[in-house]
Amino acid sequence: PPWSRTGQWYGWEHGPISSKHYSHVTPQRGHWAWQRGWGPQGQQELWASDVFGFAPEADAWWSEHEGPEPLQGIAGVGVNTWAKGTIAYGQNEPKWGPKHEGTHDFEANGGHRRLAAMAAETAAPSRPVVPVPVQWPSAFEPDMLTCGPHGSVAALTASGLGALIPSVAESKVASEFTLEGLIELGMARSVTWSNTSLMIVTASGKIASCPSPRTGLDKSTCTPLEVPALPWFLLDETAVASAAELDDGRLRAVVGTGGRVGLYEFREGADDKSPTWHEAGAVLVPGSAKATTVTSTRNRLLVTGEDGTAYLWNLRWDGAPASTKPARTEAPLAGGRRSWQSACLLSSGKVLRLASKWQRGKGGVENMKSEILI
Repeated sequence: PPWSRTGQWYGWEHGPISSKHYSHVTPQRGHWAWQRGWGPQGQQELWASDVFGFAPEADAWWSEHEGPEPLQGIAGVGVNTWAKGTIAYGQNEPKWGPKHEGTHDFEANGGHRRLAAMAAETAAPSRPVVPVPVQWPSAFEPDMLTCGPHGSVAALTASGLGALIPSVAESKVASEFTLEGLIELGMARSVTWSNTSLMIVTASGKIASCPSPRTGLDKSTCTPLEVPALPWFLLDETAVASAAELDDGRLRAVVGTGGRVGLYEFREGADDKSPTWHEAGAVLVPGSAKATTVTSTRNRLLVTGEDGTAYLWNLRWDGAPASTKPARTEAPLAGGRRSWQSACLLSSGKVLRLASKWQRGKGGVENMKSEILI
């Protein structure tokens, strides 16, 4: 067969090749084995990238018709001295030079586990999540999620259609509601349940305040806040943002651009200065993850990535993060492939996620199904 290397280099090797790399680099038999100090040219120093394909039993396949003894095996080369600290590449040196002293402290510089340790630091521990059985309104496909008081949850579409679950632990039937007055500001990009209102960040960077949803309230009108558009939000189309009104009346915004998440507080103008958003602090999402959802409460910041991983920071009274590293990180462990869309933090501290997945329905037709997982 074409992948056999019998006769490829006559007298040098025998056996199957697993890639072009092996046929050119090593004239030896076998894979996933390595004899320290020996290589295709005899005695030499080898790095880890070249260990595959070097096998001790390969010497049995080496045979020469003429040359120095032994004719079989690695002809003409004596005892392996590389492991003793003496390296001979050509074996024809007139005399050995002095043995050099190695001063590099391998273990003190991270050792062979340096990269593994870095990966372990950025890897998020997994936490099993399960779907909450929710009966959504007909043809309702939510884009964002927000957690309210006493376990209540509201889901919203970008156009302002919403669904309310009074208690995620008890009621599983979502009632429909509509937010009006958002069209002039742009499509909704995020929603945060703050005290007695919903704070909506729109595509224009403007923030609207809407009455909190409640059972029996089908429609409510949103009012734009007289504050500047969120910083950086309009300059980066991939940016994500949220806004929240704190218990003491302060207005906080969170803006995520790539892997950087900034926390801002609104300040009224003084001494003829215009009102502005003041950056209270910022954090970087661990690893190469990018923020896809950002939200905050009075003392916590929640950031989620494309894979649903949640990063939580504790916040100080002034809105600045208490630490640059997240206080808690968790990746959702759920069967099947999902598109993670949004997340919020329940009063119990658990992370509630909104996701969607394709599901085969009657007649083999596939439909997009929205679900929340806890």
